[in-house]
Amino acid sequence: MRLSCLAVLALASICPTAWAQTAGTYTSGMGYVVDVSFEGDVMSVYEPSNGKRSDYIRQPDGLYHFTNPTNGIAYTMEVQDAATLVANKPGAPAANGTVLSLRGTPAAAAPVGEGEQERLMEIAMGYLGRAQSGDGNAQAWSFCGFAAMARAQGGGESQVFQSAQALRAIATSAVNPCSDAIPDDIWGSAQ
Repeated sequence: MRLSCLAVLALASICPTAWAQTAGTYTSGMGYVVDVSFEGDVMSVYEPSNGKRSDYIRQPDGLYHFTNPTNGIAYTMEVQDAATLVANKPGAPAANGTVLSLRGTPAAAAPVGEGEQERLMEIAMGYLGRAQSGDGNAQAWSFCGFAAMARAQGGGESQVFQSAQALRAIATSAVNPCSDAIPDDIWGSAQ
């Protein structure tokens, strides 16, 4: 038993990234957002802002590498811990990297009870109805409706966060226009 524990500790010190892979939505805190998933030695990175998907391949050093086929520029992604990734270029100083923090996982939300589900679906349908009203705020009300619907269906916090971020990008005020659909803590963290 003690020998197997030592082997596990030795392996963890050699390859710490093998223990800390968390799929979900990561953000730089400055507006850059990516959705990350893992399968074997592949880290798939999706950028919702431009629809680009990049597959990073894990190397023996524990870093994930990707070379853009269009321009030949290479990138790395380091898993620092279960909630932090660092995007960089091969050989660049660590200080040059961009820290990406986990904002939500696909399964972060607990299943909602039937009463709560009905309440959230009613909120969602209300906002989606407002989106069709022609009051000029159709896009904003659609984001609110999508967030409420995601919560009603037990979707991960990352879907609500993405709605909040998209809504903040078009909002004319810093005030949350739909706190019944997007919780204020998520609204405040979506920059």
